Amino acid sequence: MIDSTNTPSPNLRFILLVTAILVGSFVRLVHPLSGTYPLNDGGLFYTMVQDLSNSPVFLPHFTSYNHTQIPYAYPPLAFFLTNWIAALTRFPLMELIRLLPAIFSTLTIPAFYNLARRLLPTTNAALLSTFGFALLPTAFDPLIVGAGLTRAPGLFFALLTLSELHALYTQPNRIRLARTAIFAGLTLLSHPGMAWFTAYSSALLLIFHTSRGIVERIKLSFVAAVGTLALTAPWWITIITRHGLNTLLSPFQTEAFSLTALLTPFSLLFTNEALVAFLAVFGFLGFLSSLRVRRWLIPAWLLGVFIFEPRLGAAYAAVPAALLAGTGIEVALLNLDENQPRAVRVHPAYQFALGFLLIYGVVAAYLAPNYARLSSEQVEAMQWARENTAAADAFIVLTGARNYGTDYTSEWFPTLSERSSLATPQGHEWLPDGEFNRRAELHATLQSCAGEDFACLETWVAGQGIRPTYLFISKKAFSENGFDSRQMLSALNAISTPIFENSTTVIYPWP
Repeated sequence: MIDSTNTPSPNLRFILLVTAILVGSFVRLVHPLSGTYPLNDGGLFYTMVQDLSNSPVFLPHFTSYNHTQIPYAYPPLAFFLTNWIAALTRFPLMELIRLLPAIFSTLTIPAFYNLARRLLPTTNAALLSTFGFALLPTAFDPLIVGAGLTRAPGLFFALLTLSELHALYTQPNRIRLARTAIFAGLTLLSHPGMAWFTAYSSALLLIFHTSRGIVERIKLSFVAAVGTLALTAPWWITIITRHGLNTLLSPFQTEAFSLTALLTPFSLLFTNEALVAFLAVFGFLGFLSSLRVRRWLIPAWLLGVFIFEPRLGAAYAAVPAALLAGTGIEVALLNLDENQPRAVRVHPAYQFALGFLLIYGVVAAYLAPNYARLSSEQVEAMQWARENTAAADAFIVLTGARNYGTDYTSEWFPTLSERSSLATPQGHEWLPDGEFNRRAELHATLQSCAGEDFACLETWVAGQGIRPTYLFISKKAFSENGFDSRQMLSALNAISTPIFENSTTVIYPWP
């Protein structure tokens, strides 16, 4: 039995942690392993790894993706790592894009436990939080897709950074200072969003940490930040020299701060749990419990995420949400009152409840994500376009997915066809003057034509002042996005003749 006030023995703690890692690895790996191609997106990163492999210099000046002169400014650590693994193991690059995100996402589980041990008052709460993090859909579903190639290592290093920063504030020494700077540098070199998450999370830790004076914490933070900038200087100096400071700041054009986002944590929907949002409910209980005993950091962290991350807030909120869920489960099922500790062993009914929550959590985590991936027939169509059209030809890729983040067909098309997609926005976040937002709106407007006839496409083309060469229609994506492709195909067949068709795709010359 688990005692509500006693710390589990080292052996039991190890067994429980390994169990959390195993169930977490199952829900993270089962979906990538179930198919041939990466989940959802990843085409941009596939191309950038290839560009790095083919470059005669340290970093290419531009990526070849979509032929739009996108600066090769993305933090390159994951691309170097993937390229090295491919060279050492001879694994196909497509396989690495498919599997590495899930592997790194699994590594975030022990990294999270290390942080939870520091931030939570009991080992029981830390272990329960780790199970919550292992099974919380938003803690892994954005990480195990193809684009998780950079997000997953970014979160891994972010968690290590915050854990080391807490240790640095508690008992400062040079080794901890160096480790903080190193992990922060690896975070910055992995993913810009995770670097931003680490920055404001560190600021909250600076404010709410109480073991040392604020002035000393500021000094330690400043030295760690200087060390981080020094370690990452070869990358950011190269980018600024080539493309200017605005290029490094451009990705933040995709975010828009909103105070109304503060309401999101209280909706109990942000965890994306299937069936019943148990972890969200326990998280809310942990939120109230933390406020009651005046532990302000983690509730403030949860609210802060939704202020500073309006676009992907649910993904970044997984860390504080899991910490609060573990706290809530401890309060509800382990009969723990911090102000009046009692040596009460857990009632068998509560043990049953914990077992049920674990089994339910595994099933719900398996069911919650809604992934799509390329089919062999779609890949065949894109390869046909590469082999049978000119390099300068431009395509309209019509899928019906108005959200560019779920339009995996449009994102993979420039990679596998090596041709231009006129509305794909990925990569344009590194271009100035709001180009990414303009491109995202362009993409959404185009995909709205999926439910219309050819006149909609003609209007879109005329409004953009462009002249496409071909039209690539993904019947598979039409179906996935709730559209019937027959109306559009019937209209096109009346004015044009397909030059390629299989069970998932039709390619037409532009009439």
